[in-house]
Amino acid sequence: MREYLSALMPLLRGEAVDYRGATLSVTGQVTVPGATPPPVLLSALGPVMLRIAGELADGTVTVWTGARAVAEHIVPRITEAARAAGRPAPRVVASAMVAITNDPEKVRRRIAEQFGFAGDFAGYRAMLDRQGMSGIHETVIAGSERTVEAEIARYAAAGATDLLVSPVGDEEEQSRTFAFLGHAAF
Repeated sequence: MREYLSALMPLLRGEAVDYRGATLSVTGQVTVPGATPPPVLLSALGPVMLRIAGELADGTVTVWTGARAVAEHIVPRITEAARAAGRPAPRVVASAMVAITNDPEKVRRRIAEQFGFAGDFAGYRAMLDRQGMSGIHETVIAGSERTVEAEIARYAAAGATDLLVSPVGDEEEQSRTFAFLGHAAF
């Protein structure tokens, strides 16, 4: 990833690149008059990837990560890496499954059935263990409007710069979630 970003980032800025790494070689330049380089965000949860994201990219996108892990693990590591590299504070895009529902446990059971296997992958398991969680279903934000609003506020307080919401639940719960989030002022 470090080699890839070492070549990609200058190319996106329109700079000439002559890069030779252990696994990647790049020579060239891409110029698009008037184009602005897009932000590059890495899906980074572990210390090494967070360091690379802070040093070379514009930030990270997390998955199955609660607000506490964002505050205690993600933000400090990526922010320190960016600071040490002389870069601006990185974006931290926290993704969360959200449901406005009267039955939060039903929603979490469904997520466990559909996606629970992902909690066995080493990177996700490490993040779940760091959070003291048994499975990804425990990262779901589910409950009343008040509960959801409070949990979303925790992400902001934790240092997340953006929240990427995936409404979950049955059709009615997803509709309620869309309606609430579309009118909420966070």
